Amino acid sequence: MLDGAWGRQSRSVADAGPLIGLRMWVGPGLGLLRIGPAWAALAGALASAAPLLAGATPLRLAGAVLLADAVWGVLWRLRPPAPAPDPLRRGRPVAAADGLSRLPYYQADSPAGRAVRLLDMMAAGVTWRELLAAVALAAGVGLLLGPPALLLTLVAWVVALWGWLLAQSGRQPAACDALLNVGLPWLLGLDLAASAPGGMWGPARDGALPLAGLALGAAFTALSWGARRAFLSQGRRTGGVWLGQAAVVVALIALQQTAALIVVTLSLAPPAWLIWRHTFAGEDVRDALARSGPWWLAAMLVAAAALMLV
Repeated sequence: MLDGAWGRQSRSVADAGPLIGLRMWVGPGLGLLRIGPAWAALAGALASAAPLLAGATPLRLAGAVLLADAVWGVLWRLRPPAPAPDPLRRGRPVAAADGLSRLPYYQADSPAGRAVRLLDMMAAGVTWRELLAAVALAAGVGLLLGPPALLLTLVAWVVALWGWLLAQSGRQPAACDALLNVGLPWLLGLDLAASAPGGMWGPARDGALPLAGLALGAAFTALSWGARRAFLSQGRRTGGVWLGQAAVVVALIALQQTAALIVVTLSLAPPAWLIWRHTFAGEDVRDALARSGPWWLAAMLVAAAALMLV
């Protein structure tokens, strides 16, 4: 994510996470030309083949982008703090200015004390104001967009907690990153861009899921997972990148998108060359991942737009 082990590895286009975030701030090195939640929501909307300029669809799509990037972006900063002496293990009370720490249920080893400590650790990368604002915005935007948005928001929180627990155990939550970066935003755009009531699960679709959009979203989620896995391993584990790029190509072949396949293959060629060259030369592959961001973004948008034109 943006800080810590599940966090600030580099502010480059190789990084994952929100493009804007609730703070509405973009650093000089945090490029917009990379795959991120906002672009994934747009790509999902394109892949839904819904008329994006009809009726209230533009507002719904804007709400989906806001929810996936700015609101869910707070989840990227929930991460373990830097190693420090644990007061719970030393029997010290949780700090309290009003003297309540002397009460039994405020002691460090009490359930209440441990709960407070856990919340402080999880929210170490985000202020409480941001967290409360995110919850309020998620509820408000989710109610406006419908039940699927609320359900996906709940799933996003579960995925963030899962990633936090993995990071606590010393493992890299690349799969969680990929779901928050591409998978869930893609589903949000795929559903909320649909003009029919109820989105892609609505009665107008007779219960049929847009399998083409789902398959393409899964392929780019796999690519995001591979890139994040390589990034978090400091370039040592690049197999997932090759697997993800292959998944995108196979998905387009299966969907019989010949024109898109040619353009996307040409877009995937520079990242493949950069990663192979850096690996063969023993250089830091993370530099190649950073330079690959715009190419992968172009491939995602072209592939999604191809489904819209079917």
